Amino acid sequence: MAAIFFDIDGTLWDRENRIPESTKEAVLRLREKGHLSFLCSGRTKALIRDEKLLGLGFDGILGGCGTQIVYRGERLFCHEIEKETLIKTVRILKECRMPILMEGETYMFMDPEVAANPYGRYIQETLGEFVKPLTGNEDQWRASKLTVMIPGADVERAEHLLKDDYQMLCHGKWVMELVPKGFSKAKGIQKVCEALGISRDDTVAFGDSINDRDMLEYAACGIAMGNGTEAAKEAADYITDDIHQDGIYHALEHFGLI
Repeated sequence: MAAIFFDIDGTLWDRENRIPESTKEAVLRLREKGHLSFLCSGRTKALIRDEKLLGLGFDGILGGCGTQIVYRGERLFCHEIEKETLIKTVRILKECRMPILMEGETYMFMDPEVAANPYGRYIQETLGEFVKPLTGNEDQWRASKLTVMIPGADVERAEHLLKDDYQMLCHGKWVMELVPKGFSKAKGIQKVCEALGISRDDTVAFGDSINDRDMLEYAACGIAMGNGTEAAKEAADYITDDIHQDGIYHALEHFGLI
C-alpha cells in the first residue's frame, strides 16, 4: 500500500478549477488498488470545500502547507499562529505595503486590496460568510498561515523582520506565502506517516509549484507536473506530462500504482 499526496492548484485542477477526466479515473483506481490518497495543499481547510474535488474520495487533507491534517473526517492536527505573533506580523506587513489574506481552519480575513482582485473575489464567492474583513475583526483572528500581495511592497524588509517566524515563499512577482517556521508540506506528510504507520519509502507526491518543492524532495518519489515551475521540476524525481495531457494518470501508470 502506497500513500499518494496531491497538490491541488495546477496539479489536480487548473486555473478554472477543471479536473481532467483521466485524473478522476486515476484517483478512483488508486482506491480500488488499496492505496491511500491525500490532498496536500497550501490552501487551508477553509478553502478546501469544493464538492467536485472532495467527491473524488480522498482519504485525507493536509492543508495550509502542513499546518492542518484531517484523516477520514477526523481532525488529527491543527497549528495556529499565536495571537501576539499575528498582531506583530500584521503590523509589519502593513508597514511594508503588503495587503493580507489571513488563512484559518474555518475563516479567512482579508484586506480590501485582496478582496478586489480575482482570487479574492473567488474566495468571497466560495466562502460567503466565512470570509471577513481583516480590519475590525481583530478579536476573531485565527490563522495557520498568511498570503500577501507583493507588487510595490518592501519584500526585503518584511523578510528580514519576519525571518524568525516564517518561511516565505514567493510565487513570481505577485504573491508570497508566509508559512510558520517548522511547517511545510513535507512535515505534514511526515506527521501523517507517523500517525498511520506508513513508511516514507511508500510515499509519492505530485506538485507543480515552489511550495511543493520540499514534499517532492521528501517523498520517496516526487513527481512534478509538466506544467510546473522550474523549482518543482528541479526537486522532483520524475517529470510527468501537463495537467491536461493526462499527467497524473500517466505517472501513476508508469510507476505501477494503477
